[in-house]
Amino acid sequence: MARIGLGLAVFAAAYLVILVIVGWIAAGIVADKIQARLAGSLDAEVRVGGAEVGLISGGARVTDLHLERRKVDSLELDIERLEVDIAPLGWVLFDREPRRVKVKGGRLAISGAGALVLPPRPKQPPVRVGALEIEHGVIDLMATGYWPGLARMVITIEHARAGATTLRTGLSWLFTLEHLVARVDLPANITVRIAFQDGALSASGGFFGQTPVTIPFRLPKLDDRDEVTQLVALGKELGKQLAIERAKRWLGSQLAK
Repeated sequence: MARIGLGLAVFAAAYLVILVIVGWIAAGIVADKIQARLAGSLDAEVRVGGAEVGLISGGARVTDLHLERRKVDSLELDIERLEVDIAPLGWVLFDREPRRVKVKGGRLAISGAGALVLPPRPKQPPVRVGALEIEHGVIDLMATGYWPGLARMVITIEHARAGATTLRTGLSWLFTLEHLVARVDLPANITVRIAFQDGALSASGGFFGQTPVTIPFRLPKLDDRDEVTQLVALGKELGKQLAIERAKRWLGSQLAK
């Protein structure tokens, strides 16, 4: 029994050492793999600054990721750091789906909704993650015919959390959103704060006033055939419901007077 125990201990130690060495070697391979996968699934040009892989702890980190698409409209994505939770103790060789992805310091610039339209058959299938978290991210929406009269809208995401998501575009996570705290900057120095939690959406500032306007809102199920149209319709529906609720509040205050 002592020899068996010693043999198992030596085997476990050797296995952990091998995982450390393989993880160090795999860092460059992972960077190339991420670059090729994103480029093929999103039909974009992708560059990865660096990568680190921990096969024992089950974690990977990617830094200085840049993605760019210039088809109908332009889309640019820059991420300072991308932390990925993978299966620990080398099990990632068999279970390769990321369990959780955390984005820190990201910026997504979209010149028009056409930038989100992907080809019918991308070179690689979309990337699927078990959960997605965003900290200090910015979405910069430029002028587009989908929102006439709106020259630019900048959304600063303080924190967002989404469930299991298939990343067909840079905004696919909105359909699995669970929590959001953000600020929206509009033309004419108008700032609106947005929060979403437990099926309730609230907005304050600008047109909505200092007291938050809150509405119940359930996210629609994603239609794989036309995500862009759904995103546009979702934005318009949210704006309409919030405006109606704000108008009801104003009308109630006037009737009370």
